[in-house]
Parts: sequence; structure tokens; C-alpha cells
Amino acid sequence: MQEVFLALMALPVLADVLLILQIMKERSFFRYNGNFISSASVIIPIRGSEPLLEKTVGSLKDQDFPGNYEVIFVVDPDQPDLAERLSSMGVKVVLTNYPCSKCSGKIRAQLTGLLESSNDVIVFGDSDTIYPKDWLRTMVGNLDKNMAVTTFSWPVPIRLSLGNLIRAGFWTLGYESQGLGGTFLWGGSMSFRRELFDETVIRELSKEWCDDCTLTRIVKERGGKIAFQAKSIPLNVYDENNLWSWSSRQVITIVKYSRRGAKAFIVIGSFMLILLAIFLLTLNFVFLTPLLLWVLKNFARSRKLGKYSLIPSILSVVGLYYGWLKLLLDFKKRNVVWRDREYTL
Repeated sequence: MQEVFLALMALPVLADVLLILQIMKERSFFRYNGNFISSASVIIPIRGSEPLLEKTVGSLKDQDFPGNYEVIFVVDPDQPDLAERLSSMGVKVVLTNYPCSKCSGKIRAQLTGLLESSNDVIVFGDSDTIYPKDWLRTMVGNLDKNMAVTTFSWPVPIRLSLGNLIRAGFWTLGYESQGLGGTFLWGGSMSFRRELFDETVIRELSKEWCDDCTLTRIVKERGGKIAFQAKSIPLNVYDENNLWSWSSRQVITIVKYSRRGAKAFIVIGSFMLILLAIFLLTLNFVFLTPLLLWVLKNFARSRKLGKYSLIPSILSVVGLYYGWLKLLLDFKKRNVVWRDREYTL
């Protein structure tokens, strides 16, 4: 019996070592080395008004960027009041008009903005996100040696509801594959040189519903590198009213475009669940150390965000188990609902 317990004790030690190595690996995300400068067009699709829209617009207009840049919001034609409101804030507003029947509304807006833009670098962002002053400089600067640059936002719930708190922890999972060679683009912050968007890329996008998934695939198929930077982390502001449906869309997309990563996360989640179960049976706190390191890992990622770091980092363990459960339940599903429209993957 003692031999079995000693063997079990090796499990949290192994997990602790791997987590410490991951934390050390992610230190490279906070080193900004790129110095590329060019004119940039920041394209923001928007559907419906966001709770902190003025702050989003203000953050985009107040970028500490050494080159020329423009901010383009793309609004659907059935929202004239929103278009007028945005125009009054001093940004360029265009109406969605790109003719694609199979693409998502977001991609239609992105392609509209692309054709209306005029600069050498294309940067896509989200309307529910607040961007730090050095965000654009970092996103453009790292294009010197990379085909694309991305980062991942940090969640900021507007109110402390149960759904918002679980989503905050779940959202931190977006970082998990980035330091392990599996870098993918996040649609709320990705930049490219304009020449990437040739006729072939535009044609492929016009048939897809997932913008960042498709562009990740295209960049990798063309042998390009994706730089992930965490020196300048945007804040994703939200008030989630349908966590179950929203998180289903996230995990179904992961299974579709990164099946190996989804399977790997199921293994990680199962391992962490076993450690929790052993702790509950033995009350030996050694089995909790990987969970504590999981929280500390997220504090390290968001260390420059002050008070915004706390809730997502603490709840990242809840997000870990919630994400594991959703992957198990939704692994074979292929239909997602987004903006009241259903897509089959």
C-alpha cells in the first residue's frame, strides 16, 4: 500500500515540473524584438452595440504607433444608427457589402473592410475589446520575421454573474497551446502584410465561417510563421448571457481545426481531475500543488494587468474542468450557432 501511495506521489511532482517549464517557456512571449514599421489599417467588424464601445474606439484612436494608421469599423446596412454613432466618434465607417453566401457575417465584414482599406499592413480586431497603447506597434513590429502576428485577450466581466465568472476562467485556456509550438491566430488581434490577401486567400475566406481558423491554416500551408506576443494584452469586455451555447461554439471549433490539440487537452483535464480526486480521498495537499501552479501560471501571464488579473487567474482551474467537460460533451457535434445563424462544420 505504501508503494502505491509513493507511486501516486510522483504524479503531482511530474505535473509541477511540466507547469514550471511551461511558465519559463512563456517568458519569451513578453519580449518584444520586432522593429518593422509600415502603414496599417485596423479593421473592426461590429454587429450590435457593445457596452464599452466608446472605450474600444478611444483605445484604437490613441495608439502609440510610429507609422500612419487608419481605423475602419464595418457595420451591417440594417444598423444605420450604429454607423452614425461610430462616425460621430471620428473613425471611418463602411457598410458590409462583400458578396459571399457561404461565409460568416464576420468574414463578410472583414473582406469589406479589406477592400476599403489602403495601407500595407492589415490588422483585424474585435469591437468588444479594449486595446493598450502599444498594441498596434507590437502587432506590426513583429511582422519583420513572421507572416502573421497574434496575441490573446484577457477577460474582463462587466458583472460578477456565475456565467461571467466561469467564462473568465475558461477564456484563459486560449494560452495553453501557444508555448508548445501550436500557435494559432486569435481573431480579435491578428496582423498580416497586405500581400497575403491575394485572390486565392480571399476566395478561400469567402467560403468559410471561421476567420482565424482559416487564416491560421493558410499561413501554415504557405510555410509562414505566426508570432505570439503577450507584452501588450488587450482586454475582452463581456457580459455573457448564454455561456453554454457560447462555449460549445469555442470547443466545437477547436475540435474541427485542431483535433489533436483537443485530444491532448482531454488528457490534461483527465489527469488534473485524477489529482483532485486523490486529494479529496487523502487530503494530502501535495496533490493540489499542480492546481495552485495552474493559477500562478495565469497570474504570470497577466501580471501587468493589475486588478484585471485576479478573477480569471483564480478561476482558471474552474475553467480547466469546465472546458474538459464541454470537450467531452461536444466532441462529436458539428453544428454551431453564432449571431443567430447556424453553421455546419
